[in-house]
Amino acid sequence: MMSTPDERVRALVRDKVINPAEGERLLATMTPRAPQRGLRLALDPFERFGGGVAAAAGLAVAALSVAITRFGVRFDGFLDLHTAPHVAPYATAIAEQVLVWPLPALLFFAYARLLGRRVRLIDFLGGTGLSRAPLALAGLVLGLMAPELPQGVPTLTPELAVFAVVAALCLAWFLALLYHGFKSASGLRGPALIAGFIGLVLASEIVSKVALALLG
Repeated sequence: MMSTPDERVRALVRDKVINPAEGERLLATMTPRAPQRGLRLALDPFERFGGGVAAAAGLAVAALSVAITRFGVRFDGFLDLHTAPHVAPYATAIAEQVLVWPLPALLFFAYARLLGRRVRLIDFLGGTGLSRAPLALAGLVLGLMAPELPQGVPTLTPELAVFAVVAALCLAWFLALLYHGFKSASGLRGPALIAGFIGLVLASEIVSKVALALLG
């Protein structure tokens, strides 16, 4: 019985000759997809911009985040950003970016390797780094709004309400990007993808907070 090229690629994936990510790339070359646009591109740019391009974008996001700390913002955890009474030294701001970008990327990469996936570290650096763009946006908004936000014990003000909405949307966008970046880089599917993603996000937050605490 004759099989189509698509069916042969899917059989290779099913027999674990190639991983799902490689299979998707082969299928894309045989059956070109319509270019991503709009919301779809904003939530999952990794089919179009992966590997080195995404990693370069991640480096730009990290540099922008360091610049944003000049407004008195701290990226003091994988999921965190806060205002600070004093502007952090450049060494501290750079250390924060290392602990919230390359370090979590290594955790995601190690998980995929432990599951026997043939993966590239640069794909995880790209997925993790580019995903942090919404957090940089939230940090910029926080820095610009900081003089208008209540100090000390939080009280609900229009400015605080606006920032809360912006922060929630940016966090959701970050997690959506991170999920798609992890999925694309690892080629994982099903429970291994979902459980791994949740566990790794929590682990990245804990590891980054502990490391930052040790650095003082």
